[in-house]
Amino acid sequence: MGYLREVDASLSFQSFATFREHFGFVSKQWGAQTDLLDFAVRLGSQGTSISSEDVGRLLGAGLSDEAVLEAVLVAAWANFCSTLSTGIGTEPDFALPGLPASPADSQSSTHECWGPYLKTVPLRPAEFAPFAILVDHFGFVPSLFRSQGLRPDALAAEVSALQAILLTGSALKRAQKEGILLAASGANQNTYCVVVFAEVSGALGTPVEDSYQTAMDHRQVALVESEHALLDFAIKLILEPAGFTQQDVDLLRTQGFNDEQVLDAVAVTALTRFLNTVQWGVGAVPDFAPRQSFRRAGKNPHLSSTESRRTQREEISDPDAGLVEKAKSGDLDAFQALVERHSKRVYRTLLGLLGDADQARDAMQDTFLKAFQHLGGFESRSKFCTWLVTIASNTGLQLLRERRPIESLDSSDSESDEAFRPRQIRAWTENPEQMYAQTERRALVERAVLALPAKYRVVVLLRDIEQLPAEEAAAALGLGVPALKSRLLRGRLMLREALAPHFMKNPKGVSA
Repeated sequence: MGYLREVDASLSFQSFATFREHFGFVSKQWGAQTDLLDFAVRLGSQGTSISSEDVGRLLGAGLSDEAVLEAVLVAAWANFCSTLSTGIGTEPDFALPGLPASPADSQSSTHECWGPYLKTVPLRPAEFAPFAILVDHFGFVPSLFRSQGLRPDALAAEVSALQAILLTGSALKRAQKEGILLAASGANQNTYCVVVFAEVSGALGTPVEDSYQTAMDHRQVALVESEHALLDFAIKLILEPAGFTQQDVDLLRTQGFNDEQVLDAVAVTALTRFLNTVQWGVGAVPDFAPRQSFRRAGKNPHLSSTESRRTQREEISDPDAGLVEKAKSGDLDAFQALVERHSKRVYRTLLGLLGDADQARDAMQDTFLKAFQHLGGFESRSKFCTWLVTIASNTGLQLLRERRPIESLDSSDSESDEAFRPRQIRAWTENPEQMYAQTERRALVERAVLALPAKYRVVVLLRDIEQLPAEEAAAALGLGVPALKSRLLRGRLMLREALAPHFMKNPKGVSA
């Protein structure tokens, strides 16, 4: 018996006939490929255990990269369908035969496995429309999709599903869907998807720390109880499908959700499971440095006690709130006022990232265009200026990633720059007569800032020049506050080292 009211779509969905036509024969074609079936079954039920060795064995047995990718997609599609059918309570179309009990899940390793496992075909957003859609909405093309270049037809279908389920207006709000993506991926122990969805949510104004906490244990995030109930619903659908019943749907109804919203929640959860499964199968590498791993052993914290939690999100005081609301209602003058108010900050952020004035101006136009296009999705979960700087940062970072050779902005601060030690530590003189003229001094500092490595340059620029609070700068860059402070300290030391010869006294008392 279904849990939700039904709409007869048998006449309008011709794809049902296509499914019947294809699925009637596919099992015969795969019957002899035991290794591939074993791989697909384990990917579908124990995805965290998949590694490059599993894919290597299939390739070594003579299977092509295309065949393995297709097995990954089918396993992911099976997970999507099973989650969707469980969530809406679909009755079987045929009588179920007696089946042996499923083997117990083996305890997967807590070690993260990154690939990529398969060869791919590079596709450019300018030439491949689905990737252009991802860039428009996310600011970049996640490696999860780039890893599937062998099947552009499947990619087009995935992006269409992403648009229909996540990106278009529907019963649930965008923020609620993002919460489901994060909580379900965290419960499913998929670190990659948590990282990507946290960055996407950050572009819409959610502090990255909140996104990671939602993935780890949403009960520790400041949400109203109905939002917690929605995420509990999705997590149970992911982790305990055998125990999912009509009561779980009824519980959401008591929290004020209607059938359309429940269906939305089920669809987003199913989409998340699909994406999680594909990522495990292709070994997509994180696009940003993970702050933590969600691979764990033992009891899932999402199923723990709910006694200790914050129950209400604190209101954010935003001086731009009035203009933002007017701009949302179609007031172009209000949006122009926002552009004028924040154009210098956006430009300096982009100049700090790109180090080129012309590119910074072009990227600034792209930033404000994206802000205008997505203003309706801004839900004031952060200040407008933080949201805007986040868009600018993502725009600049995408341009940097397209450069060759690429400079990593996400690498650990403890490796490549560990050898840096400040040598010029004497105090700078403050005697105006011994310093450069103001215009010369400003130019000198600007050149020194632009010479810093990009990941330090942008932090120094946001904190010391734009005077953003640490929390806002960290949220804009997708960093934790401790990581931001670490980069700021290192950037300041590098800057001081570069400028010290110009602003300190030499042993004879004359400025250098």
